[in-house]
Amino acid sequence: MKCIAILCAALTVFAAATAMAQPSPVPLWPNGAPGPAVAAAPEIVHLSPQGDHIISGIHQPSITPYLPAPGAATGAAVIIAPGGGHKELWIDHEGYRVAEWLSARGVAAFVLKYRLSQEPGSPYSLEKDSLGDIQRAIRLVRSRSAAWHIDPERIGVMGFSAGGELAALAGWRDPVVTGGIDPVDGQSAKPSFEALIYPALPSHGAFSTSPPPTFLLAGDQDRPQISEGVAELYLQIHRARGSVEMHILAGVGHGFGMRDTNPAAVRAWPTLLYNWLDAKGFLTHPTSADISPTLRAGVADAAFVEPYTPEGRAAAAQAILHLAQPPHVGGLISLTPDRPYAEDGASLEVWKPSFVLGTKTGGEIGVNFWGQSNGGHVNLAFTPRTQAAHLLDCRLLSAGTITYKIYFDGAAKPAVEAQAPLVGHHLIVAVPAGAVGRPVLVELWPASPSDVVGIFGCDLGEWLADMPQGKP
Repeated sequence: MKCIAILCAALTVFAAATAMAQPSPVPLWPNGAPGPAVAAAPEIVHLSPQGDHIISGIHQPSITPYLPAPGAATGAAVIIAPGGGHKELWIDHEGYRVAEWLSARGVAAFVLKYRLSQEPGSPYSLEKDSLGDIQRAIRLVRSRSAAWHIDPERIGVMGFSAGGELAALAGWRDPVVTGGIDPVDGQSAKPSFEALIYPALPSHGAFSTSPPPTFLLAGDQDRPQISEGVAELYLQIHRARGSVEMHILAGVGHGFGMRDTNPAAVRAWPTLLYNWLDAKGFLTHPTSADISPTLRAGVADAAFVEPYTPEGRAAAAQAILHLAQPPHVGGLISLTPDRPYAEDGASLEVWKPSFVLGTKTGGEIGVNFWGQSNGGHVNLAFTPRTQAAHLLDCRLLSAGTITYKIYFDGAAKPAVEAQAPLVGHHLIVAVPAGAVGRPVLVELWPASPSDVVGIFGCDLGEWLADMPQGKP
């Protein structure tokens, strides 16, 4: 099936906007890094057979910021150190993709290019120059925390493989005193937390200072120094009464990072990290009264997407969510198509990519897209964490009036059934309080059976307004 013209145009604009929006690096030292003097030379970039960008020859260390929209910022920030054996940096699946994922969920992320101590002919050392780079990055982010909507007490580090060794050292070593080159050096270089992803753990590595809260992740098929070393590190921190969480993924080796080709269980690891950050109190979600203007505005003249293959269905759903930029929903986490289209691809009887979205209150919304020729609808389900009413704000691909039904705890009949007009493609529904931990289902139906219903994104928050429950 051919691409709908409006959709093609929208996706072209999205791709162009993504390319244009690629952030620019910020030098750690605008006047040049301290340490060994090296003749100015451009960084070396080459591609792996799979298309990964691999960088070496780094003499001017920098951070590339990926900042969430101010209204969606949680206040947390993380500096990401990609791996590469201290000889190079695999900067896509262990850097930029991770940063994009975090920033879409309100966490400011900074991809670090650090000097490489094991590159052939390198004049740099790990414990002085590379460690100095990540400590300077922490100081730099703290120095700009107000401008970047970051809490200076919630800035952590994350490292993959060799970058994990660097991140560990940043958390374990007393910060290097650089001599006060500029006011940035007056900031603390101690990270608030650290996430070590299949880290090459320091062989010379007892703690010289108490480690910050630590998240550990590795595959059980990694080399023993990592798969067993992570488990031993967990015990070491735990016995020292430190805060630590560990995940060992079955059947997984080294270097998985964030790749579309990863198995579903591996693709879920960023959600484990995000949930840990939330549980540790590093994420401060916007108040439930703050419904983002970005979500309210939505995307002008957005077209209904008619995917043409099961794979295209997933890509189209993700593209819609990116276009709509839902601020607190957090984007696509997992996608499991329910069943394929009719073979002729013409009658869109059922469009049901099911996926889970995180909400600003820490809960989850499960969303089903339904397309229709006769009576399609949208299902939204969530589980209340508190005994409170909720306000649901959805950006819909439909027109006119929507009939909505609210079910509690699997009941066969709705507790609430009403209609509300779409205003600017938005539907706002007040959902009465349900039992804590028991499911609530909201069905959205077009009042006219000729309309097609799809969804861009929803914002779910506790309802603080003093209004009659069950009415918009």
